[in-house]
Amino acid sequence: MPAHTSNLPAARPRPVYETYLRTDELLSLQKTADERLHPDELTFQVVHQTFELWWKVTVELLAAAADHLAADRPGEAARALRRAVAAQAVVTGAMRQLEFVAPADFLLIRTGLGDGSGGDSPGFRAILRTAPALWDTFAAALEQANLALPDLYAAPRAHAALYDCAEALTDFDETFHLFRAAHLKLAQRNLGLRAIGTGGTPMPQLERTLHDLLFPPLWEARDALLERAHQQSGHPDHPIAPGSVSGHGHP
Repeated sequence: MPAHTSNLPAARPRPVYETYLRTDELLSLQKTADERLHPDELTFQVVHQTFELWWKVTVELLAAAADHLAADRPGEAARALRRAVAAQAVVTGAMRQLEFVAPADFLLIRTGLGDGSGGDSPGFRAILRTAPALWDTFAAALEQANLALPDLYAAPRAHAALYDCAEALTDFDETFHLFRAAHLKLAQRNLGLRAIGTGGTPMPQLERTLHDLLFPPLWEARDALLERAHQQSGHPDHPIAPGSVSGHGHP
């Protein structure tokens, strides 16, 4: 007798796209519809998970930039930093999705977060940890070139690669600062101006963090350049107070 054969169709192999991107795992990382406090909780989770993924990329790019600087490759460092800057546009764009969540619905979703805070984000904290070491590496590159930062800005074409690196660091500082400002405005939009934010931080205290910068010397260099211009013109009418800028990554 012929061997018994099954009429069941052969199992379809999973597409390489799914296995390579591990989509089954990725798409199981959000609450199911039955678990959500509100339908928009899916948006809330996906947006914040997006932050973490792109901040993971960002931290690797910042570390790569530091490695390039240490190896005397400021042009490569600037390219890595520009990619890090572009990644922040993805993060900020994703956050805009939360503006579609009504304040009343946001308050409901917020109960599921408990005392959790955006300040506990591993990606956010990793950027704050990485920035000081990156700055130290850039400062060492300036010292190796026998350059003070105001001198670099006074003659940007004389050391074009280092200047590009300085401007890329400035761009990153600015985009990260703007993300923090946009995140604060989103919290105020959903919770009000006098609320206690997630994690128990009052809004006025959160506002004060907007004075923090990752690389204050880059901004102080502009002050020094302006002061030089006033002195050269013979009208030093607006002296700059030293030490007026504070933030992360500045000794």
